[in-house]
Amino acid sequence: MTTVQDILTFLEGFAPPELAESWDNVGLLCGDRTQTVTGVLCALDVTEEVVAEAAAQGAELIVAHHPAIFTSVSRVTADDATGRILRAAIRQDIALICMHTNADCARGGVNDALASALFLTGVVDMEAGENKMLGRVGDLPREMQPREFAHYVKECLHAGGVQFCDGGKPIRRVAVGGGACGKLMDQALAKGADAFVIGDHSYDLMQRAQSLGLTLVDAGHFPTEDPVVAVFAAQISGAFPSVHTAVSVRHTDCIQFV
Repeated sequence: MTTVQDILTFLEGFAPPELAESWDNVGLLCGDRTQTVTGVLCALDVTEEVVAEAAAQGAELIVAHHPAIFTSVSRVTADDATGRILRAAIRQDIALICMHTNADCARGGVNDALASALFLTGVVDMEAGENKMLGRVGDLPREMQPREFAHYVKECLHAGGVQFCDGGKPIRRVAVGGGACGKLMDQALAKGADAFVIGDHSYDLMQRAQSLGLTLVDAGHFPTEDPVVAVFAAQISGAFPSVHTAVSVRHTDCIQFV
């Protein structure tokens, strides 16, 4: 018999909670840790659609990257999305485990999954700060020009579109940081990166990257972090083969392109 706590303990071995930022909210956010689990649904976010999908599959647990409870919650009502999500999960007796910045930093987590999705080789850690495993740097299978590389990122990540600045030189060495990792630009340059793939950017960040000769590609928050969902599912199914584990097919990027 596998319980919510069994899966939580395993996941925290994969992505230890001490790797999480101090402001983050990770771990078991809703549910009974003693509950038996026969099915798990993995997603990037816990949405109302994902809870409904889990219920339809008979899953007792949802494992997600982004916390279902993030900012201060003073009431749980049907008046807002967070309240509706929590009410639905509780009604269906579905537990919620979220692995956020600890999964960003974990070996084999968000940034390794992103590097793998781009087929980078010789991947090493990028940041040398407190969380030494945040960000990755590796080499492309072949040299590319900036515009070609932007198209490559779009295709590899199944992104609806990408934004980029042209660093003015061929690209072979690439830094990656899923989500909002623009603050790591200096570390990317220090590691010899010709390009940096992130999930969020500002206009001034693109300007600075271009002035430094770095091709900066914003492929979107969802596409740069979504590869970790399959990693969660693979890890859980490998450790608990009797538990049916699936990746959500209902949860997609909320940002659309015209």
